Amino acid sequence: MLLLSPSRGGHGWKVEENGCLVEGSPAQTCFTTSFEWCIKSQLVDLLKEGLWEELLDTYQPEIYVSDWWGAQRNGGCEYSICIKLLAANRRTVMAEFQANSDAIQQWSDTQYHQVSYRFRQYGRGVRYVHFLHKGKDTHFRPGHYGARITNSTVMVKLS
Repeated sequence: MLLLSPSRGGHGWKVEENGCLVEGSPAQTCFTTSFEWCIKSQLVDLLKEGLWEELLDTYQPEIYVSDWWGAQRNGGCEYSICIKLLAANRRTVMAEFQANSDAIQQWSDTQYHQVSYRFRQYGRGVRYVHFLHKGKDTHFRPGHYGARITNSTVMVKLS
């Protein structure tokens, strides 16, 4: 899923090849952050995506979110994600998931780490998913030495 509305902190976002394989990912590229917070967010309209009110309110299918992030070999990073299930007015938060990583230090870890969450029994009235994630480099260096983010996912599981 393509995430829109990126902020361009520092030198903004850069698309690069993954530094290591992410199993099951259809694309082996990532967004790399810079020395200030780089933020991407998207508001997913569940009705426009083909779901309907009765399904969301009565059956309440599982809403699965996932993101993969990691540091580069030569740069430490910080990463954060916040997912909100919103009502029709786009302001009322029905359910929320947040994860803030401990900073990865330079030269210590180049593997991707998965953050995922399953929203279940979230109540009647959910119509939108607001997906926001951000990352930055921990050494405030010019360029793109911050968090690498890839394979961002929002799925509604009907089975």
